[in-house]
Amino acid sequence: MDKNEISEDIGVGNKQEREDSMGELSPFMKDALNELGNIASCHAVTALAEMTGVTINIEVPTVEVVTIGDAAKLVEAERIVAGDMVKLDGGLSGYLQVLFPEQSAFLLVDALLGRAPGETKTIESEMEESALMETGNILASSFCSAIADLLQFTLMPTPPAFAFDMAGAMVEYAIIAVAQEHGTEHVILFKCDFQENVNKIYGYILLFPDPDSLKNLLSVLESTAEMN
Repeated sequence: MDKNEISEDIGVGNKQEREDSMGELSPFMKDALNELGNIASCHAVTALAEMTGVTINIEVPTVEVVTIGDAAKLVEAERIVAGDMVKLDGGLSGYLQVLFPEQSAFLLVDALLGRAPGETKTIESEMEESALMETGNILASSFCSAIADLLQFTLMPTPPAFAFDMAGAMVEYAIIAVAQEHGTEHVILFKCDFQENVNKIYGYILLFPDPDSLKNLLSVLESTAEMN
């Protein structure tokens, strides 16, 4: 879908229907965020497919706006993941994480380094870390570029920081960082399923916006609807 289709989905006149609380989005706003996440995720997965040389399909992502205390619960906190965190500046400030569960990370390394599926058993070497960091960087950049182009503002991700740890610890790190800088109480969680033949490669894209950025994002979507 393009910008006009997003506008049709969220409709005009939803300003009165939107709740003041960022945790209680109206159905229109939630649909808008879902569609925004769908478009941005498709761009990111296309970039991933070009990088790995395999055809990857994506299911429609789920988008939830939750309190920061509930964020780790939605990404299976005890699961080991590999991923990047980037700081965002521009029209949307905050942090973004791209996380791959352990087995998906191994399959990605296999594809990127020309190994047989299942050959990678751990992430230890600099070459393996670099492969995953570059994957996360491309996904984050493509995701951000799609949002920035669609909503017509500048969005600048910084170079990523890589980690291989429990999901809960990585999410907590981002929560602490954004809370200290912006005092945010909510996070937007985009959960995307990337599928490649019989090998399932999936991951999470988590967006931790500062409060003003989240409100501005919803306002831009709302204004776009009213203009169309």
